[in-house]
Amino acid sequence: MNLVGDEETSKKRSKVRVIYRPAKEIVILDYFQFSRDALDQMFARLIHSGMPIMAHWAEGLIFIYFPLVPETDELMENYLRGRIFWSSVNFALMPKYSPSIRVGGLEIPVLDVSNHPILAEVARWLKKRAKPDVKTEVGIIRGDLQNSIT
Repeated sequence: MNLVGDEETSKKRSKVRVIYRPAKEIVILDYFQFSRDALDQMFARLIHSGMPIMAHWAEGLIFIYFPLVPETDELMENYLRGRIFWSSVNFALMPKYSPSIRVGGLEIPVLDVSNHPILAEVARWLKKRAKPDVKTEVGIIRGDLQNSIT
């Protein structure tokens, strides 16, 4: 073991500069409000399809978002400038936080993101557009894209 070499390597590693550059803008292409039951069932279907699920909670909402991977030059340029695109956000009203929800024998973790500046802002944005009681046949209301641009 070369302690001098290890110390030099450690000093070189400590010179790495860490830069935090949060997103400046989230572009939501579509959003859907679900009844709690319908959203829970959607979570279960996603898990059964093999997709890992982590629900988020803030501002009295439970939600999941689907980001677009910056696979094109245009998306990558936007991404590097802090403009992130989400293909959709699915949410339901959930007044009280719970660390998990149970759906048909499955336990889905719920992360409290109330203190995350970006996700909490998204939750506030969604809450302004939420209907108080979703009771459609399928339990889903699609976002009004004409009135959502602010």
